[in-house]
Amino acid sequence: MKFKPGDKVRFLNSTGGGTIKKQINEFMVSVEIEDGFEIPTLINELVAIEPAGASGDLFLNKNERRNETPVVVGPEPEIIETERISNIVQRGSASAAPTGIYLAWAPQDQLRLLSGMIDVYLINNTSSDILYSFFLKNKEGNFTGIDYGSVPSESKLVIESIIREDIGTWSNGIVQVIFFSEENEKVLMPVSTAFRIKGSLFYQEGSYHETRFLANQKSIVYTVCELNRVPSTYEQVLNEKENREPLPASAERFRPETAIDQYRTAPNEAEVDLHISALRQDYNNLSPHEILTIQMGVFERMLGSAIAFRYTSVVFIHGIGNGTLKQAIIQRLAEYEDIEFRSASFTKYGNGAIELIIHRNK
Repeated sequence: MKFKPGDKVRFLNSTGGGTIKKQINEFMVSVEIEDGFEIPTLINELVAIEPAGASGDLFLNKNERRNETPVVVGPEPEIIETERISNIVQRGSASAAPTGIYLAWAPQDQLRLLSGMIDVYLINNTSSDILYSFFLKNKEGNFTGIDYGSVPSESKLVIESIIREDIGTWSNGIVQVIFFSEENEKVLMPVSTAFRIKGSLFYQEGSYHETRFLANQKSIVYTVCELNRVPSTYEQVLNEKENREPLPASAERFRPETAIDQYRTAPNEAEVDLHISALRQDYNNLSPHEILTIQMGVFERMLGSAIAFRYTSVVFIHGIGNGTLKQAIIQRLAEYEDIEFRSASFTKYGNGAIELIIHRNK
C-alpha cells in the first residue's frame, strides 16, 4: 500500500496510530503519534484509516478533532489477517522434495497467474527450526531490513503479500538463516544468500511451476540453500585453519571462496557439469521442475563464485535434452552486463555446453 503525508494510519502490531509525516524510503515512513513524536515504521506494518469515519477521529490530534455530536459506536472490528505461518502440505511423493530453505512467489489467483496479488513465502523444508532475517535492495543500492523472526520445521511463512507494481523491489535482496534443533549430531553454520529474480519472469506464465511445498500451487521458486550443502559445525572450520585438515566435500562445495575452484581446468578457467546425475545421487524421484531448480541453484552459485574470484571463462555443461536448462541459463545471463556467452567447443561438447566469458570490471 502507498501512503502520502497526511494519511491517517493504525499500527498493525501494536495499539494506536498516527499521521504520515514523510516517506523515509521505499519500505518505511515516519509516523507522528499524538504526543508529537515521529516513529520510523515499515509500510507493511500499517493500515490506512478512513479520516471521515469514526475510527479516523481516534488518531487526530486533540486540536484537529471535529466538533460533532458524539455518537455511540460499537467496538472496533477486529482485523483478520491471513495466517502467516502454516505447515507445508506436500502433494505427490514427499520424499522427492529436496531438503532445504526456499523463497517462493505465488500468485493468489492461480487461474490468472499474470495479474493480482503475489504472496512471498519463506519455506523451511527441514527438520530444524530456523531464525531468519530478510532484506531488500533499494534504489540507492543499500539493503533495507524488511522482516525477521522464526519459522518452525516443515513450515512456510508469508513474508508479505505484494502488488504487481512492487515486483521489481521484492525480487532483489538477501536472506539470512540460522538453524536450531534440540538434538544435534552436528551444528549447521549460518547461511546468507543473495537472491535476484528478473522482473520479466513474473509476466511469463511459463515461469510458474507447480510446487509441492505449496500444495501444488504454481509459483516461482528460488533455492536459498540445500541442507546437504551447508557446512556443519564451526569446529571443522577451526580445525582447517589450525591443522590444515580439509573440510568435507559438502562444505567445500558450499563455501564461496572455494566453490568454483573444484571445477578449475586452467588458471581462471573452469568447467561445471550441470547434469543432475553429477550433482545428486538421489535424483530418480525428482520432478523436472525440482531438477531444474537444483541445476539453476548450482549454476548461480558457481557463476557468483567465478565472478568473485576473477575467473575469465566458465563452461557449463547443460546437455541436449529439451533445451529447458539452456534457455533458463540464457535468460538469467540477460541480467549481467559484463558476461558474454557462446556455444562451447562443438568438438568437445557437441551442442551440450555453453561458454561464459566474464569481463572484469575496471
